[in-house]
Amino acid sequence: MSAFIRSTKILGGIVILFFTITCKKETIHVSDNDAPIINNVPAIKIENYINRIFIDLIGREPLYTEMELELEALKNGNLSDESRLILIEKLQTNTDFIEGDSSYKQAYNQHLYNLAKIRCLEGASESTIYQKLSSANDPGDSIRLKLVLSSRKDLQNGLINYNEVFGRMIYNLVYDEINMNTFNFVNATFDNLLWRFPTNAEFQEGYNMVEYNNSATLFGQIGQNKTEYVNIISNSREMYEGMIIWAFRQLLARPPTTEETAALLEDFINHKDIKIIQQHIIVTDEYANF
Repeated sequence: MSAFIRSTKILGGIVILFFTITCKKETIHVSDNDAPIINNVPAIKIENYINRIFIDLIGREPLYTEMELELEALKNGNLSDESRLILIEKLQTNTDFIEGDSSYKQAYNQHLYNLAKIRCLEGASESTIYQKLSSANDPGDSIRLKLVLSSRKDLQNGLINYNEVFGRMIYNLVYDEINMNTFNFVNATFDNLLWRFPTNAEFQEGYNMVEYNNSATLFGQIGQNKTEYVNIISNSREMYEGMIIWAFRQLLARPPTTEETAALLEDFINHKDIKIIQQHIIVTDEYANF
């Protein structure tokens, strides 16, 4: 065998050996790399739960640092209702400075304000409301538009409850432009606030009150003009039932059952705090998808 052939075989063997070594699969074990499971719930589901709470309560996803912090807190609390409630209340009420949000409390109330505008005013921008305000000729119209704009701050400062935010949303020039004439106004207020349309009797009483300033009775209360109509509907028992429906639809994408509404309604009429209704829903495994 010539020296050339022997050299070629040797070189080929080296090449084969090189590729065999370099192409060999290597198993690398990283300690603590397995997804942790807490109370039979994988970490990814806990992260999704945290993400959903942030979006539903303050309108944005958590930052990386926020996710790490809240994930560790829920893991340390074994996903108990108490540990979940701590996170929910933190986003609803914490006043510590948060860059971009001012605070969680401010972001939470801003989000509630935005959701009410979406429900009643087709998400009208602040500039749209200010434009209406600048062209308003009637002092009453100006006052009501200013009340819409101050709703977020008044809600955050505890001066009004969430039902009163909705009351302001249905009594202004923007809402009137969306729902022109009394026929549409009465039907729209029932739909937006109570999640149903009025019965024939309810419609007639409301219409007479708003259109003709006639004394009429709605939900057991007597009113004689549009202002009194709005006060009656936004403070009625039916309004609080409608807000429970709103919370369930917003957070669970379904209406509450009759039993769920009955379990919450009486207390809600007394405390008037939408935060408590949200807490009741968000701590559940159904919301968390656990």
